[in-house]
Amino acid sequence: MMRLIAIALLGLMSATLSTGNAAAQIGNSGLPLDIEADTFEVLDAERHIVWLGNVHVVQGDSSLQADRMDVYYTEAPAGGWGDIDRIVATDNVFYITPAQRARGDRGVYQMSEEVITLTGEVVITQGDNVITTNRFVNDLTTGNSNFGEAGTGERVRMVLQPARDANETETSEDAPEG
Repeated sequence: MMRLIAIALLGLMSATLSTGNAAAQIGNSGLPLDIEADTFEVLDAERHIVWLGNVHVVQGDSSLQADRMDVYYTEAPAGGWGDIDRIVATDNVFYITPAQRARGDRGVYQMSEEVITLTGEVVITQGDNVITTNRFVNDLTTGNSNFGEAGTGERVRMVLQPARDANETETSEDAPEG
């Protein structure tokens, strides 16, 4: 039992203390990573941790939620556990920041490439603006994003609300006649 706890703590410490690209972060990487779930399991030989049931990860003012989260590690040069390779979140996946909210059926964060991919019924909101798609890929290094997947027949939809002046109000007197 103590060995499992030690491995879990090692995994969490490597997630929060790494200084390279593989540092786990969902928000401000200088802040603690707080993970909560109904249960978790450490699969030592596979370098794999499974968080199950109401998984909620918070870092600063950003959070990641899912029904299940699998964290996969690379092998260390001397054997054993290395850095985080990828995080796979499944079922009811939500990524929430102060500015945006993204939801999907499955989310994969490839640590070395710093790429997040959401698939399934993806909905991204920023204020009153909404994007719906079946696939969203975001490169955290370049800031480039890709929406949709060619050849699936699924379409990407974006609804953008016009910016309003804080002093602007719409009344029936201001509406054009017609």
